Amino acid sequence: MDTMLKVMIVDDHEVFRLGIRELLNSIDGFLVVAEANCCTDALAKIEAQPVDLVLLDLYLPDSDGIDAVHKLRKIIPQLHIIIISGMIDDDLLLRAVLAEVSGYLTKDTPALDIIRALQAYRRGELAMLPAVAVYAINLLVQRNNMLEADLALSQQNEMTPPDAHQVPDLTATSSTQPSDLSHQVLPHLEFLTPQEEKVYQLMRRGLSNKQIAARLIISRFTVGKHVQNILRKLGVANRTQAVSYNLFEGGAEL
Repeated sequence: MDTMLKVMIVDDHEVFRLGIRELLNSIDGFLVVAEANCCTDALAKIEAQPVDLVLLDLYLPDSDGIDAVHKLRKIIPQLHIIIISGMIDDDLLLRAVLAEVSGYLTKDTPALDIIRALQAYRRGELAMLPAVAVYAINLLVQRNNMLEADLALSQQNEMTPPDAHQVPDLTATSSTQPSDLSHQVLPHLEFLTPQEEKVYQLMRRGLSNKQIAARLIISRFTVGKHVQNILRKLGVANRTQAVSYNLFEGGAEL
């Protein structure tokens, strides 16, 4: 690859953009031609200035970073994107790999390692440190194992009489009264993020953090963070109060 790669940096911290711009422009074959501080800004600028590569932070003020990946590729389908974020989040790393990003780097990566990773990207490799690549592979293996386990469970359930199922189907229409909240369709929870809503639905079905992590293919640590956010947003002190929260009345059934 002998051509100069035109790069856009998308991050809401100006000082970081300045530093990474200087670093990129010092590497042969890279030229920063645009910067954006949010997804909306990036979408507008990439239409005015098409680029070959985007260095993208996952925690943008107006968008989930993975959603930003898909939005940017709607404009330039062949766009290459390298994640450069403040931390490694199991859920986001897995989603980034499945979104076929060209690399995943953290902001605390030494400058020399970032240069080496970007040079590897120009050779057709992933811009990812070996330790992160191994970790990502392990997450993919775990995901595959969980999918196989879910498939086996689904096949087993198909052979089980309908009245033997003990887990209620929250997607089905329920004729129960509002007081029987654990077995009915819940209203859309606008005050929760989509992922928090999934976690909350599973909490109300009696699943533990470990079971929720397996079902959503995220780490137990990430589930724990979602649970804490749910408790805070519901204004309750513990998990028991959260699962008995009366969403139809706006309070806990204590």
